[in-house]
Amino acid sequence: MIKIERVLIPVDGSDSSKNAAKYAAHLVNSRNPKLYLLNVWEPINMTIGGEMAERMRQSAEAKAMSVLEEYKKLLEPCGMDVELISRSGRPDYVILNVQDELDCDLIVIGSRGLSVLENVIMGSVVTRVLEGATCPVLVTRNLRGKYLQGACGI
Repeated sequence: MIKIERVLIPVDGSDSSKNAAKYAAHLVNSRNPKLYLLNVWEPINMTIGGEMAERMRQSAEAKAMSVLEEYKKLLEPCGMDVELISRSGRPDYVILNVQDELDCDLIVIGSRGLSVLENVIMGSVVTRVLEGATCPVLVTRNLRGKYLQGACGI
């Protein structure tokens, strides 16, 4: 039997990532793994320095933690162990680094994030995660109600 003890769920506030988080919790709830909710925020431009850079970093981190707290609250009815992680950087790199660092057994990610323009210009974060992950990746896409019915947080 496959052991699923650590599940990484990258989230960005989009409906797609909310549904992925709900589905992941519902899917693995009976195995009672630890869920890691990850929010990746844009790094501060290196040309900005000093106090301004620090204020911008603190603001970005506070916004990320706010998004993560919203997801944690969404998953509270599941009664699962949830850890919140906020990092800055390029989303695909950060997701893959965190997966490796925490030795996650599964990544559950929504197929569409908030930034449609980024997908057009840089290619899909999901595609790059699929190509680079060293564990299974479950991509959720336009989940119908029957898959979320009875899921925690609904």
